[in-house]
Amino acid sequence: MTLPKPSLMRPLVTAVVTLSLSPALARAQEPTAPVEQPAPQVPTSDEGATTQVPPADAAPADADLDERMTNAEGKVAALEEQNVETKNDLISLKKLKISGYVQARYQYQQSLDETGVGGFSRFAVRRGRIKTTYTTDWAQMMLQIDAVPTAPFVTVRDAEATLFIPGTHQQAGLTLGQMKWPFGYEAVQSSADREIPERTRVVRAFLPDERDRGVKFAGTFLEGKVNVAAGLFDGDGIFNQGSVGVDNDKEKDVIGRAGFDLGWLSGGVSGWYGHTITKGPSDTFRKAHTRDRVALDAQLYLDVLPLGATAIKGEYITGKSYWKSSGDVKVEQPGVPASGWYGLIVQNVGLSDAVAVRYDFFDPENGRKNSASEGRPASNNSVGTLAVAVLHYFGENLKVTAAYEMPMTAHPDDAKDPHDNLFTFQMQARY
Repeated sequence: MTLPKPSLMRPLVTAVVTLSLSPALARAQEPTAPVEQPAPQVPTSDEGATTQVPPADAAPADADLDERMTNAEGKVAALEEQNVETKNDLISLKKLKISGYVQARYQYQQSLDETGVGGFSRFAVRRGRIKTTYTTDWAQMMLQIDAVPTAPFVTVRDAEATLFIPGTHQQAGLTLGQMKWPFGYEAVQSSADREIPERTRVVRAFLPDERDRGVKFAGTFLEGKVNVAAGLFDGDGIFNQGSVGVDNDKEKDVIGRAGFDLGWLSGGVSGWYGHTITKGPSDTFRKAHTRDRVALDAQLYLDVLPLGATAIKGEYITGKSYWKSSGDVKVEQPGVPASGWYGLIVQNVGLSDAVAVRYDFFDPENGRKNSASEGRPASNNSVGTLAVAVLHYFGENLKVTAAYEMPMTAHPDDAKDPHDNLFTFQMQARY
């Protein structure tokens, strides 16, 4: 057998391989048909028999998706509505402010004379205040009550309705109701902020209860550097009116104060003009007595000592008609000229402690000669009181004060100064 030449062998092999692979290449280039999967079979009640389940249609799946989307949109809308309600509630709560404080104390007063008569040792709750203030862009409501375990137990201290004057950004307003007299510094200052437990004798005489019913305009100007408050009031205070607790005459008193505040120095001048009406057993007609006052006050704040900040405060008041305490009752002295003043120094010691020293003087009859009765100074003699207090702050909510007051009643040589020094330990909690 004769073999082909090598030159013819290579083309021949190539042709044979190409012909043998042509059918496979053709099948690889054809599109592959989808492989049908056997329908799932669910057993029936007949043993050994199965039922084919037709493939699910796409339309029900689309309907189910639309339903779920609709439900989701409804839930989102409900959440948005709840969010709006929550925001409104938060806005209302931001307008409402509730505060208050309790002053609980122990007091010890010396016996008034060598026989041991007078004086006391007692526990008391001096003040229990709850204050609610609601402020909007154009109005404010303020209500403060005092709840203590002594008669009359619960009293309304402040009940004010204020209209802010449009365009003043709450810097000026008109207030109607029961409020503090806009007079002086100490009478307007909150009892929670005072360093000595009680107000000075001169302030208690001229402004008993510190409050009255009337109408008042108040505003601050020049970026808070100037403040003005003035109003028309009944003039008798809240506990010194008629038996039914309302003003018993047609007289009204004009009261006001103009002040300034530079931060380190503040002060003001106050004025009061009005009348009080009386009718004694021997009087045929009712009499009108002048009730007027003038006051100057100043407060200086320094930060020069390494111990801490220093505050120096003072006030002078003079006028006609004042109230005199007779037991638990205050009796007005119509038309009687009187005057008084006080000076106070407060020295902070670090961030939590302070020492306060105050001297106040009150002359109930402006220079009248001091007298005595049965060896005791007369009740209308002038009185100077030196008070020393040590304060400690347990944070912002608790203040402890230990104060010692030494009243010095002027007396002639044949009388003695009463032993009426007073020690007060007070704890004040506030929120």
